Amino acid sequence: MELMRGLRIVDLALQYKDYLIIGDLQLGYEQALQRKGVLVPKFQFHDIRERLAKIFKKVKVKKLIINGDIKHEFGIISEQEWREILQFFDFCLQHVTEIILVKGNHDLVIAPVARKRNIHVVDFYRVDDVLIFHGHKLLREKAKILVIGHEHPAVSFRERQGEKFKCFLVGKWKQCMLLVMPSFNPLTEGSDITKERFLSPYLKEGVEDFSVYVVEDTVYSFGKVKDLL
Repeated sequence: MELMRGLRIVDLALQYKDYLIIGDLQLGYEQALQRKGVLVPKFQFHDIRERLAKIFKKVKVKKLIINGDIKHEFGIISEQEWREILQFFDFCLQHVTEIILVKGNHDLVIAPVARKRNIHVVDFYRVDDVLIFHGHKLLREKAKILVIGHEHPAVSFRERQGEKFKCFLVGKWKQCMLLVMPSFNPLTEGSDITKERFLSPYLKEGVEDFSVYVVEDTVYSFGKVKDLL
């Protein structure tokens, strides 16, 4: 679904010209859950890779931007994270010529593993007048179009109780167009935009006027947030 010229939703990703943008993979999440006594099978990496492979078949891009939280642990790099992040880089570099890793709040310790594949780690990345950053804190940099993650937006419906569907949010922040991306992590459905409080400082007010685009077998426009409340 095209949002504007050159910028479109492709499954749980955004494509802008020769760039593909994804975020909030949180590799290693299963190991963190197991340490807490929650026994889950390790399927997340496989599902992420398979989903991304289908996207790469749909679009031809040269660069991949990972918009924060490629890993789950905050202050360490777990054994599972080391292994899966490197495998993920190797997989992606079969499809793109460059990976840009935008730091998220879970990526406090990411440089050692990124250096193994010469991956460029940045606090934000600008392409034309599109600014891509994680969104967990305010930036001084400005652009006409802001693309953030961090929030993991999802939506539920009365007719489908117990289910949540990942979605994009598109609206205004001051004079800028703001796009909020869903999580690429299959283990987390996300935060229900109709019930839960927002985390990002960019979503403290005016969210009821944001447009909602739900991702399922295709992308569906569901009007404004206020229409779903």
